Amino acid sequence: MAPPSDSGTDTSEGAGWELGHLEQRAVAAIDDAELLDLLRRLIAHPSENPPGNEGACARFLQSFLEERGVASRLVEVSPGRPNLYATLGSSRPTLVLCGHLDTVPAGDGWTVEPFAGSVTGGRVYGRGACDMKAGLAAMTAVLLALKRSGIPLRGSLALHAVIDEEETSLGAKQAAVEQPGDWVIVTEPSSGKVLSTGNGQLNLEIVFHGRAVHSSHPEDGRNAIHDAAAFVSLVEAENGRLAAAPYPGIGPATYSVGLVEGGRGGSTVADRCQLTLDRRVLPSESLDGAEDGVRRLLSQLEAERPGLDWSLSRTVAFAPLRATDAGRLVEALNGAVADLGGTVPAEHPGMRFATDAAWYAAAGRPAVVFGPGDVSMAHQPDEHVAIEDLNVSTRVLALSCVRLLA
Repeated sequence: MAPPSDSGTDTSEGAGWELGHLEQRAVAAIDDAELLDLLRRLIAHPSENPPGNEGACARFLQSFLEERGVASRLVEVSPGRPNLYATLGSSRPTLVLCGHLDTVPAGDGWTVEPFAGSVTGGRVYGRGACDMKAGLAAMTAVLLALKRSGIPLRGSLALHAVIDEEETSLGAKQAAVEQPGDWVIVTEPSSGKVLSTGNGQLNLEIVFHGRAVHSSHPEDGRNAIHDAAAFVSLVEAENGRLAAAPYPGIGPATYSVGLVEGGRGGSTVADRCQLTLDRRVLPSESLDGAEDGVRRLLSQLEAERPGLDWSLSRTVAFAPLRATDAGRLVEALNGAVADLGGTVPAEHPGMRFATDAAWYAAAGRPAVVFGPGDVSMAHQPDEHVAIEDLNVSTRVLALSCVRLLA
């Protein structure tokens, strides 16, 4: 992507790409040591969700910004759980960099301390290192770099650090409606690609109700675990059917049973079995339509197993990210990726995971995903992000901001 006409051209020594004068100023203002230190300190402030304890991490990030001359605001979304907002500039258009403060719980199986932010082999380890405290660190570094560079902006750069993405997305839902924004980049891990479409997520809690009797006479009761197992078999078959209809750049819709709980003991027929079903929702689908599909499977099971008794409720409902009018945003990011030596795919890639970008898009704000890390590292023991990826992604974001706002 050509640099803006008023910024001139220059060649970054030893780098092999041409950047405009203002762009070079922005890149030069990124402090890699500070960036790495910030990521490690963010990891050291646990913000697991559940239970939703983002407050300490939000307050730390506010103090970090204020120590560097950037004012910010904490706005409670629910008690003790604030979004953090900071803005550079005061005019429109406004480019928003958004990241979530919360992480999934650390869990078991780690070979390193999950909240130490340890550095080994060019990688930073810890819960949230990839998903998505690296993204938070990168967007904070970009805001600081543009401030330090003194580049005059023809708009505003806003930072939204939001709560609750890992559960019900309370933070982004509020920010998307209440805060100004003309473009949005959600800095989730994207493996160096600009992602403009993505799956939604629907989690359903399904409870099968049976009748408990002594297990020596199972025919006198109704085994809820057996009913649940029959439903899981239908889900598995439906997953195979969906695999034949992939969505371009993403793949097929999917089902996954993530949790099953039931029964009272080995000598009692189970009178209750609860399962949690995850349904990934394509951009061509709706949440309601996906739920209707699950209800059709349950109706099919009713025909096969007379007397079936079940109840269903939503626990997670993330809208899919549909393509929006984000052409200029995608062009700026892809241009920066190419200019910094990355590869831009010939076709527009999408993502199989759900992100807060969907809530901004639903509010009429063009939104895409780009940030450091590989999402396959998320939600697992020894989660990590490559330092090189962190540094390069931060530069891509900084160049994109200059090209859109300067």
